[in-house]
Amino acid sequence: MLLAIDTSGATSAAVVTDEGAVVAALLDEDVRAHAEHIGPMLEAVLDRAERPDITAVAYGVGPGPFTGLRVGMAAARTAALVLGALELPVLSHDAVAFAAVRRGVAPAFVVVADAKRRERFATVYRRLDEAGVPVRDGEPLVGPEESIPALPQVVGAVDAGLLGAVAALRSAAGIAPEPQAARYLRSPDVTIATARKSVLG
Repeated sequence: MLLAIDTSGATSAAVVTDEGAVVAALLDEDVRAHAEHIGPMLEAVLDRAERPDITAVAYGVGPGPFTGLRVGMAAARTAALVLGALELPVLSHDAVAFAAVRRGVAPAFVVVADAKRRERFATVYRRLDEAGVPVRDGEPLVGPEESIPALPQVVGAVDAGLLGAVAALRSAAGIAPEPQAARYLRSPDVTIATARKSVLG
């Protein structure tokens, strides 16, 4: 079995078989409380799956905001360490693209998500790989609406069940997982001051 986690937008967790079938899945669409939700959600989804033997942990690496994304990645990597499981990073937009293909949407298309600051995250997909999963054309981008390529747009929350299915199918096909680095695409909104201010003004 495979545990899948994503916090690039909403908070989502799932247990998936090695063949990509979803055994149990939970989604919380609150995009501001990942740290509060991820622990109880992992406990709940593992309970629903009757505490299976987890051999791999798949997790979304973005694109997504700094704070939310790193909560899910830290939880996933900790779970993998505790369980002695393999880490399988997945680009979060790959799960949204896979969901679109399962609904009958054929590439080429672009997956878009709200990046705040009047910008969008965007990832272009033009074909399927040997596992039947959409393959992105280049790296994800962030920018205003007018910068998004002129292709049909696909939107939706990242489903950890489908993210886990992507990881399972690619692993079975011998396709290497994504690098473990998060795809923030830009600096966090809060930065650490580099100079001290005098309290005397």
